[in-house]
Amino acid sequence: MKNIRFLLILIVILSFQLKTFSQSQDSIPYFKHSKNILNPGLGKEVFSKKNLIVFGSLLGGAFLMDEWASNTIQDNQSSFASKYTNFFNEFGEKKMVAPSILAVWAIGTVIKDERLSTTALNSGKALLTGAILTEGIKIIAGRSRPDQNKGNMHFDAFGGTNNNTKSFPSGHAFVAWAVFTPFAEEYSKWIYAIPASVSLARMYRNRHWFSDVVLGGGIGYFAGLYFHKRKNQRVLFNGNGIVIKF
Repeated sequence: MKNIRFLLILIVILSFQLKTFSQSQDSIPYFKHSKNILNPGLGKEVFSKKNLIVFGSLLGGAFLMDEWASNTIQDNQSSFASKYTNFFNEFGEKKMVAPSILAVWAIGTVIKDERLSTTALNSGKALLTGAILTEGIKIIAGRSRPDQNKGNMHFDAFGGTNNNTKSFPSGHAFVAWAVFTPFAEEYSKWIYAIPASVSLARMYRNRHWFSDVVLGGGIGYFAGLYFHKRKNQRVLFNGNGIVIKF
């Protein structure tokens, strides 16, 4: 029953509220004059040297702050914070978020809101593509979770074979940032409060280090941003009679 209630809440957040928000925007046809845009430089735009340097710096700083951040959060627990993080932790659960995205896409399709259905579709693409990379890194890194009390630098190459050694990167943070980034970029930057809260929740529950959520969130953010920016593209390659679409 709890999972069903959460699923309904998430669907409402991602559909009807966004539908209302979109109606307040300029009524310009969403895909007008943009059906076959070809932008081969999009990857360089999203994964630019500047963006990667900033992200690398954040990740490096997070490693240095792992122990401090973990200790600070664990020493400052409260009833309100526990309820807050318990609620938002669910927004990073794949088994809850994936069906919600599918439902939002279906709603957008039924009510003929192309903006909503396309954003949901791009959200799903980011989730699927980034999940492969995230899970691969987890297995290769084999990092112990904070609650295992082995320190933030305990890695076991290719040892990520059980849940307690799959700390790096955070899967919940990845899911949340991948799913909600297209919606935040399309509708309102305030939506970023959701994945940020999920990242905090994973640290609050002592299941991830700071660097775990930074890497997981980064993978999700870049995946979501990439698919959002290429939302109007219908042709990836068109030459010598060969057309590849995605």
